[in-house]
Amino acid sequence: MEIAKSIEMPFAAEVVYQTWVSSDTVIPPATSMDINPVRGGHYRLLMETAELSMRNEGRFLEVNPGKHVRYTWEWNGDGEVTEIDVTFVSISGGTEVRLRHSGFRSDESRSMHDAGWDGYFAGLIAHMSEKDGGGA
Repeated sequence: MEIAKSIEMPFAAEVVYQTWVSSDTVIPPATSMDINPVRGGHYRLLMETAELSMRNEGRFLEVNPGKHVRYTWEWNGDGEVTEIDVTFVSISGGTEVRLRHSGFRSDESRSMHDAGWDGYFAGLIAHMSEKDGGGA
């Protein structure tokens, strides 16, 4: 089971890529990020609040700076290790981000992640617009 999404963003592909792989890009409900975007490098996202303590961890399988990343994804060591594949394509007026998230064990997990990606993309666009003033 997989998720496939494509979204256009009004920012240059290199800027979107750099934001995607930056420890400074913390999109709520995440509270911190630790990322080393090199092949074999780690990825760790934390959500720490009074009510919640969750983590996501993975490893980068492929890294083509400015263009593509592929990495594993596992919530709280739950054993469901999925794979995220993201391509950043320059288009007129910005970037098309093509995401494929695969390896889900259940429809419920796939559905929850699908909604999570919608929220992440909305938060990413808002974050980039705030930080960079918008525009490619």
